[in-house]
Amino acid sequence: MGNAAKAEEMVKVTKENELDLVQGLLEAADFRNDDDLQTEIQIKRNDKVFFKFKVRPLSEEELVKARRNAVVKMPNPSNPKLPPIEKDLRVEEFTAWKIYYATVDKEEVWDNPSVMKGLEAKGFPVLRGIDVINTVLRAGEKDAIDDQIDKISGFYDSEISEEEYAKN
Repeated sequence: MGNAAKAEEMVKVTKENELDLVQGLLEAADFRNDDDLQTEIQIKRNDKVFFKFKVRPLSEEELVKARRNAVVKMPNPSNPKLPPIEKDLRVEEFTAWKIYYATVDKEEVWDNPSVMKGLEAKGFPVLRGIDVINTVLRAGEKDAIDDQIDKISGFYDSEISEEEYAKN
């Protein structure tokens, strides 16, 4: 039996494995609501936990939206009548938007009216959830949360461990 015949025999679709495929695809599509993929984040300083919240994986669409929200545009130098082009990516805004979109309970944490009023009373200009993120979280904390979001979103799934690297 040739290799092509063996491959065809191995990939033979039956009703049973087609249903498994469909079920697997449907389950995989529900990653935003999968409790097992959510991670609890603790904001802890000097051994004191200030607050906790959960983050979930982001979709490609949400990442694009976060990036679009953080881009500074400028008139197209080739022709002002053409659509504007990207001038700069505000990394701190991109990170804040990623944290915002990934937060499971954003209404209770970042969009909480009591938190916003309290921060405004302290003199912080807070208009929306990402303003709370940028006010409350330190740069290193935002970076660590961003790494965790990338990890649960599957960006490090194909990364080779040090042990695997040493073997090769």
